[in-house]
Amino acid sequence: MDRKRIKFIVNPFSGWSGNEGLHKLIKEHLDHDKYDYEYQETEYKGHAIELSALAVKDDFDIIVACGGDGTVNEVAQSLVNTDKVLGIIPAGSGNGFAMYIGLGRNSKKAIQILNEAEPRRIDSCKVNEKFFLNLAGVGFDALIAYKADSGKKRGLQMYLGMISKEMIKFKAEHFKVEIDDGTIEGKFTTIAVANAAMYGYNFTVAPSADLSDGLMDVVFVHKAPLLRTLSASWRMLNNSLNKSKLVSVKRSKKVVISTENPYYLHLDGESFSFERPLRFEIIPDSINVLFPAKQPAEDLK
Repeated sequence: MDRKRIKFIVNPFSGWSGNEGLHKLIKEHLDHDKYDYEYQETEYKGHAIELSALAVKDDFDIIVACGGDGTVNEVAQSLVNTDKVLGIIPAGSGNGFAMYIGLGRNSKKAIQILNEAEPRRIDSCKVNEKFFLNLAGVGFDALIAYKADSGKKRGLQMYLGMISKEMIKFKAEHFKVEIDDGTIEGKFTTIAVANAAMYGYNFTVAPSADLSDGLMDVVFVHKAPLLRTLSASWRMLNNSLNKSKLVSVKRSKKVVISTENPYYLHLDGESFSFERPLRFEIIPDSINVLFPAKQPAEDLK
């Protein structure tokens, strides 16, 4: 049997106890009868995009993003609409997409999963020519992503502290949102555009999102007094945000978001700057992703 070729693209700042520790785990737990591999670290933000493009050009079968949601996003940029396969070894903060597809946050187990994982073709999304797999958003969640990018610390405690601090002074923005069924205008705390369901740490913003339905879930969190907003936010921990009276959800193949004032945007938890308006579209069945073997598709709806 011919061995498949794997390229591991590793963010060395994602929290492993010494980057050699991850390489050691790969040496010990990867099935070397099944795979030949190369291992390379990123050196700066955006480097994983370049390394992934080179891996596609060099005809690697599987390109594995080793890091957090931001690393996964960068590696995926070059894999959309190709026959190459995205693998994930989660680390760092959040890991919303990895958690959603059943990988958990244990690097050793994720490597072992690679040995038996099954590729599945799923949807991806695009906004102004940049792809994302999990979630994008404007408003409060994007502000938190921006603040997190600007800080030196990560982790659940940091995020919870930042949310408490920023929510008190946050002012909802007026947005105009065009979807397949019409136009929605108003003041919103957050507008999330979802391919998958959750941010990191099991905070579920789009419980009904489906990676293979050819639609984006657009989640509107309407402006409200602070206590009501906080109450709605805690619903993300029990998959019931869509049941809050402050929240409405629409599904659409295309979405255009515009506003008169500058605002923050995040893609897969990373802060970005874009020209306005933001033009989103779904790209059905466009990227191969390794899932844990024999995971029922209904678990991802």
